[in-house]
Amino acid sequence: MYTGSSAMGEDEEAMLPHSSREKSVRGWESTMNSLSVRMIARNFWAIMKPSFLSRGAQKPAPVGEVVSPKKKHTTEYLDGMRGVASLIVFILHWSHTSYPSVNSGWGYKENTSFWLLPFIRLIFSGAAMVAVFFVISGFVLTHRFIQRMYRQEYNELFSGLTSLTFRRAIRLYLPSFASSSLAFICVCLGLVSVPSKVDGKRFHHSFHAYLDYLDAESNPWGWDADFYGFYNPQLWSIAVEFRGSMVVFLLVLGLAKARASVRMLVELFILIHSFAHKRWDVALFIAGMLLAEVEVWVSRRANLSRTKLINAFLILTLIIGLYLCGYPRDGATSTYGYMWSQSLWPYTAYRRRFWLAVGAILSVGAIVFMPSIQALFTTRPAKYLGRISFALYLVHGLGNRTVGKWLIQGCWGYIGNEGFWPYTWSFVISTILYFPIVIWASDLFWRTIDVPSTNFARWLEQMCAPESV
Repeated sequence: MYTGSSAMGEDEEAMLPHSSREKSVRGWESTMNSLSVRMIARNFWAIMKPSFLSRGAQKPAPVGEVVSPKKKHTTEYLDGMRGVASLIVFILHWSHTSYPSVNSGWGYKENTSFWLLPFIRLIFSGAAMVAVFFVISGFVLTHRFIQRMYRQEYNELFSGLTSLTFRRAIRLYLPSFASSSLAFICVCLGLVSVPSKVDGKRFHHSFHAYLDYLDAESNPWGWDADFYGFYNPQLWSIAVEFRGSMVVFLLVLGLAKARASVRMLVELFILIHSFAHKRWDVALFIAGMLLAEVEVWVSRRANLSRTKLINAFLILTLIIGLYLCGYPRDGATSTYGYMWSQSLWPYTAYRRRFWLAVGAILSVGAIVFMPSIQALFTTRPAKYLGRISFALYLVHGLGNRTVGKWLIQGCWGYIGNEGFWPYTWSFVISTILYFPIVIWASDLFWRTIDVPSTNFARWLEQMCAPESV
C-alpha cells in the first residue's frame, strides 16, 4: 500500500533466461549495478511519493488468502472531521504570525476585516478545533465498548479495553517524540533560531533542555493544559490527550455492567463537575463518551422517527455550536457578538476555554445525528486529511519555522512587505507554495513514522502477552 514492489531483485534474477547467465563477469556485474541503482531510485520514489498518487497500488495477498473488502465504519466521518480540524489548526499557526489580528473578533480595536466575522473566522479557530479533537477522541475511544455493553459482551469488552490501554501511550508519544527529535536536530543544524526566553523564562538550547522538553511533553501528572515548549509548542495537547483517554477508559471499566440510564447520569454529573472545577479538557472527553452513549441508544431504537422539530433543533444546535467555536482569543468581551459572555459565568480568563468547549460539544453532538452533514466529511479530500491528521498536527509547527519562514521571507525580499498589496501578495504566494509542501511532509511522516508506530504498538503488545495454554 505504501511502497511499490520493494523485493523484486531475487524474483527478477530467477526469471532471467539461461543465456543471460552465460555472459561475462563484467556484463553480469554491470547488469546488477544498473538494476540496483534502478531499484534504489524506484524505492526512493515510492517512499517520497504522496500516498494519494498510489491509490491503485495494493499489496498482493498471499497465495490462498481471500481478500475481503474494507469494512466501512459508521463513525468514518469523524476521521474526516478530525482531518479538517487539524488543517484549521495549521492555518491558524501559519497565518497568525503574519496577521496577529486573526486572534481577535470583528470590530475589536476597530478591525472590521471580513475574515473576522462570526462563522467566517472558523478557518482560524485552532483552539476550538483542539476542543473538537478531544470530543471526537472521547467518542471514538468508547463507542465500540458501549456497543458491547448493550450486547453484554463483557469478555470482548475487557479484552479490547486492555489492548487499547496498553497501546495508547505508544500510539501518542512515539510519533510525538519523533517529531520533537526532528525539531531538535533542526535547531542543532541552525535551521531554527533559538530565542533567549521561552514562555517568559531564560532558555539555553542543549541536549539537557531537549530532554526536559520531552519529559514535560509526556508528563501526564501535571494536570495543566498550558504547557509551552520551544521545540514543538503545539504538542502541549499530547499529554492532555493521554490523560483524557485514561479517564474515559476508567469510566468504561467502572460503568461496564451498569444500566444505560445510570451510565448516562454518572457521565453527565462528572462532565458538569469537571467544568465547574475548570477541567474543560476532561469534560470534553466525557462529553464525547456521553454522545457515544446517546448515539448507540438512538441507533438501537428503530421506531424513533425524525420529525421536523428534531431536525430544526439539530440545525439550531449546530449553528450555536459553530458560533461559539468562533469565540476570539483577544478582546472577546469587547467584541460585537460576544460581549454577552462578560455577564455570564465563568468570569475569569477560563471563559474562553469554557465557551470553546461548549461550542465543540454542540457542534460535534449535532453532526453525530445529521447524516447530511456527515457526508461532507466522508468525501475523498476529507478522508485523506483524516488519515494524515495526526501527522499534520505534529509536523506543521516545525515546517512553519523552517520552510514556511524561508518562503515568506523570500517573498518579502522579492515582492516587498511595505504597503497592503505587497504584504498581501507575499503572504498569498508563500502560502500557495508552502501548503503542498506541508501536506507532502505530513503524508511522508504518516507513512514512515505514524503507521509504523501503530504497528510497533501492536507488535509489542503481542510480545508482552502470555503464551496461550
